[in-house]
Amino acid sequence: MSDSRLTRLAWIVTGLGMALLFLALGLIVLRAPAGLLPDITPWYSDFLVTAAVGVAIIVGGFVAARLPRNPYGWLLLLFGISNGAVQGFAENYAVRSTLIASQPLPLASLSFVFAAVGFATWISAVPLLFVLFPSGKLPSRRWWPFAVLILLSYLVLLAFLWLSPSALLLPFPSPFHEAGEMGRLADNLTSTALSFILFIAIPVSGLSVIVRAIRAKGQERQQFKWLGLSSILIVLAILWNSEIVPLLPDVLDALLEAAAFAGVPLAVGIAILRYRLWDIDVIIRKTVLYTVLTVLLGVVYAILVVAFQAVFTRATGQDSPAALVLSTLAIAALFTPLRRWLQSFIDRRFYRRKYDAEQVLNRFALAARDETDLDKLTAELLRVIQETMEPEHVTLWLRPAERQPPSDPYR
Repeated sequence: MSDSRLTRLAWIVTGLGMALLFLALGLIVLRAPAGLLPDITPWYSDFLVTAAVGVAIIVGGFVAARLPRNPYGWLLLLFGISNGAVQGFAENYAVRSTLIASQPLPLASLSFVFAAVGFATWISAVPLLFVLFPSGKLPSRRWWPFAVLILLSYLVLLAFLWLSPSALLLPFPSPFHEAGEMGRLADNLTSTALSFILFIAIPVSGLSVIVRAIRAKGQERQQFKWLGLSSILIVLAILWNSEIVPLLPDVLDALLEAAAFAGVPLAVGIAILRYRLWDIDVIIRKTVLYTVLTVLLGVVYAILVVAFQAVFTRATGQDSPAALVLSTLAIAALFTPLRRWLQSFIDRRFYRRKYDAEQVLNRFALAARDETDLDKLTAELLRVIQETMEPEHVTLWLRPAERQPPSDPYR
């Protein structure tokens, strides 16, 4: 198939996927009047996360259209459609038919099958998205057995997930679930395949990204930086969904999950298409700077509030809102000098080469402003080039001054 036809196909699949996603969002909104359903995620959380998955569909379609021979874009497109569109629509259709509608909706039983197919597809695509990044190819032939095991696990989930008597995806079993020996077999095979993907395939593929990122150089290193920065969102979403840290309110939890589902595909798209690839260094520096700045200002603010409140309580015998006002003014006054100090500290510690180059250029600017001797200025310029760029050889050519013919005073 030609590239133009593949590009057209990518946009058609993207359009169909987004249409199904909007239908899923419509079903989620229709759940709102029913309120909170037992053992079902709140409708607003589902809406945020499902809408965020639309970013994966759009970015995957765009990458597949721009690079139709690179399988990565197609895999990302498959991930987004199977997650937000297929599973999202099927699960919400099943919920409406089983828990909300007065009588079962048409073809409601098939929604359990499509929900299982969607889940099996996107969960199996996750480790492949890590392993195939950024070229769309396996790192080496040694990874083929790993890819085959993922494929076998995917086929097992396709065949048995919708037959399992356990309610894995919804709080009620599938109408196709099997009882007896067949049900136990489906349960065991499903659990084994899912455990392999979740606890072996995804961690191993994540470690492969870290190893390859350490070895990467130049442009490929910048691509891995984009993936690494966006992966922080995944780690945060996992932590807040676990018992390691206190649970967030449902809305904040959903916003964090939505940021992960939207941010990772967006960063991957930037890395694959190499759009403004080198901006990642600026983003990382700013992220580190303002994260540390926010933490420090928060600590200082808390200390000031407690201190001022203690002073006012001792002086007046009661709490005073002036403590909050004074603390806020103090933080506003501290913001700019603290930001400058942190920027200088971070550059010295983690971006030493850039910091040294800036200092050299600043010294040259001072010399160029005050120096009038051309030979000394030339030597200073050569020294600056040598210190900042470290070339093997430097040559400076100065255009000779044009000789002006003597003017005729009697002309």
